[in-house]
Amino acid sequence: MTQVLDLFSHHFTFLIITVSIIISFGVLVIVPLFTYGFEIALSTSGLSYLSLSNLLRFVINPISLLFIFFVLLILSIFIVFTDNFLKEFFYYRYHHLNLKKSSLILSSLKLTFQSFATLRIKYIMSVWILMVSFNLPFLIFTTRYDPMMRYIASSSSQILIWLIIFGIYTLCIMVVNRNDWKILRKHLIWNINQGLLLLFMYIITLIIAILMVSFLIPQMIAVAAFMSALDRINQGFTVFLFIVSTLFHYAVYMVFSSSTLIKDEAEITEQFVIKKESFFRSPIHKLMLVMLLVLFVFDIYLYLGIIRNGSMLQTVQFDQITITSHRGYSYSYPENTLVAIQRAIEVYTDYVEVDVRITQDNEFVLLHDDNLMRTTGLNKSVRSLPLQTIQSLDAGKWLNPKFAGTRIPTLRETLEFTKGKVGVNLDLKLTESQSYVIPDLVAIIDEFEMQYQVLLTSTCLTCLEMVKEINPNIQTGYITYRITPVLLANPSIDVISMKSSFVTQSIVSQVHGANKKILVWTVNSRSEIERMSRLGVNNIITDRPFYAKEVIFKLTADRFIVTLLKVILNS
Repeated sequence: MTQVLDLFSHHFTFLIITVSIIISFGVLVIVPLFTYGFEIALSTSGLSYLSLSNLLRFVINPISLLFIFFVLLILSIFIVFTDNFLKEFFYYRYHHLNLKKSSLILSSLKLTFQSFATLRIKYIMSVWILMVSFNLPFLIFTTRYDPMMRYIASSSSQILIWLIIFGIYTLCIMVVNRNDWKILRKHLIWNINQGLLLLFMYIITLIIAILMVSFLIPQMIAVAAFMSALDRINQGFTVFLFIVSTLFHYAVYMVFSSSTLIKDEAEITEQFVIKKESFFRSPIHKLMLVMLLVLFVFDIYLYLGIIRNGSMLQTVQFDQITITSHRGYSYSYPENTLVAIQRAIEVYTDYVEVDVRITQDNEFVLLHDDNLMRTTGLNKSVRSLPLQTIQSLDAGKWLNPKFAGTRIPTLRETLEFTKGKVGVNLDLKLTESQSYVIPDLVAIIDEFEMQYQVLLTSTCLTCLEMVKEINPNIQTGYITYRITPVLLANPSIDVISMKSSFVTQSIVSQVHGANKKILVWTVNSRSEIERMSRLGVNNIITDRPFYAKEVIFKLTADRFIVTLLKVILNS
């Protein structure tokens, strides 16, 4: 152990900074390419969203296979560079050689270029095997907490899943160790010790997060707040596990079995300690670096767009049930107003549902009833008044005097307010005779670049079909009380929206079998939330989003985490 830690005693900052840059560069390059490639592959597969039930259909599509190959190629480039860099770094540290930082990076680049230019397939595959064998804690954590892996485990034999995981892992470490049982034993002991230490760190992280939530967040929404934090903790800890496991295993193998780790020590000698001038003298190296730089700059632009506007990846859903807050947050705020939407965001809802109607001058406003009487006191139809008159009305005083002065917002104001903050379910209160306004509606959504952040639901099938004709990327949902084969076969419908009391296991199975999602409304009781969760619906519309999240979390989350949360919050 002392020898291993000694390898990190010098140039540690350089090592961490370089690895961080590699990962950051990889994210900035891979995420945009993956996102836009996924959109193309999904659309050519004839799917509107991806789940485990339609995963096979997605994978066997030729464009999807090309997309998967391209993603694996990009990932291979990054892990091969990482492999070359870490081998060289720890080789120089172990043999106490003079470490020239710039030469180390450039020689790693050169070796990576050569590996792909000469198609060293066997070596590239060996690096993948090496990464698997070095990351047992990462594999276990991902299998246990990744949404896709959890869904697979819940839909299959968990024993079989774990046997497959450990079988692949064992095969990889046998290949790496070349059947050297002595090294294999040390490898397993190291993994167990490392895993226990990382588990302890994860538990401490959870305890700190729960304590912060309990002190900083009102108890009513504490579970919802922790759920939001837990997603980020798991994502961050996954990356942390990969980095720690990879770095320490390269160091361990350098100490215990350098001949096993390093396929050809001649590759890591002074012949590859090169100067900047000699590296950049090669026209091929110049061209490849220029191409990488151009790709990097372009990917940053795409990445920022994805962060701001969302992507088709948001339609990927496995075992997660998302929660929609009804009419903004109508539980205790004036419905369909910006203050209600703000409150919904504050209680960590996934979506807000709002109702959309048109005024006399064909402007889009948020209002559930056709008549303004209930929420404003004016006995007039919204269709009979211009926008200016409607926005002069008080839409908050009817619920509570403290909301006096609250206006009815326009669709533009709503999209501007919610962009990048929360998903939006726009319930279009339109008839077929009003479908002429659909092009204007889609234009507003496109103007705010929110095609991946909104879901348009309606009882007007013609309206939804027009939306899909104009912009196929906008998700659409049909509100109905029954399903038919014709309805399920309609390509203009991505989601079926039904009252929860009408939903059965048969209906959920039929909807999912047609590669569509199902959302249910309006669910407020614990028993009905639990029933919908067991049926496997995709989204629940509720007046109490924080409560629905709490019920689902306690029903589906890891038992240890649920118990830990209860103990701390109730103490």
